[in-house]
Amino acid sequence: MAGCTTGLDAGLQGQIPANNTEFMLSFDDGPLPETTGRVLELLARLKAVDGTPVKAGFFLLADAPDEFWQRRMYYAPYELWTDKGSVAKYPDIARRIKQAGHSIGNHTVRHPWFKWPWLDTPEAVLREFSEWEIIAEPVLGAANNRLFRPPYFILTATVRETATRLGYQIVMGESAGDAIPGITVDEVKQKTQAILAAWAKPYPCVLVFHDTRPTTYGHLDEIVSHLQQQGFRLLHFDPKRL
Repeated sequence: MAGCTTGLDAGLQGQIPANNTEFMLSFDDGPLPETTGRVLELLARLKAVDGTPVKAGFFLLADAPDEFWQRRMYYAPYELWTDKGSVAKYPDIARRIKQAGHSIGNHTVRHPWFKWPWLDTPEAVLREFSEWEIIAEPVLGAANNRLFRPPYFILTATVRETATRLGYQIVMGESAGDAIPGITVDEVKQKTQAILAAWAKPYPCVLVFHDTRPTTYGHLDEIVSHLQQQGFRLLHFDPKRL
């Protein structure tokens, strides 16, 4: 299980790292046709260390709620306004992700905030896994790697046990900050640079973006190119290295 832990250090702006930290890209909360499509176009222009277009990990939602009352039941209390993705509604863009060679993981059906007590029962958690498979597998086929990332990075004992029992690899990571309301491109650059400069674990750092957020679908190439210019090494997403 991978993760990154660091604080934001404004003093790292412009500093060249000495450790050549390796990082991978991942995206949560899609698919949405216009925004996910733009991220796929940007990824096709970004090159990994081997010189080929980089492959990322996409942790997709099977069918996020549209109605306010449904969002109130499932989402975190501070996030009721956010539009999220749906394999059920947008199967074509989900297939585009797979056809482009990116990895796909289970991010649940409805993006539940597992701190709600009614969502952290064994039955409710199992539904989020099993219904995702029922919706996603006819669209995408069975996955070679069973990958899971919990919404909001909330990994309760019930969620962990269910994922392990069903044979999922839990893939955490470090938020790039793109989901913070009003965050600027420069702030995302600074935050991600600080994360990578502080990284000292024996496996690559997984940066977590959201293909539904404008800072990402509008500026991902600029953000990643900045990190590469600082000496950080962009790898293809590979869960076997985590």
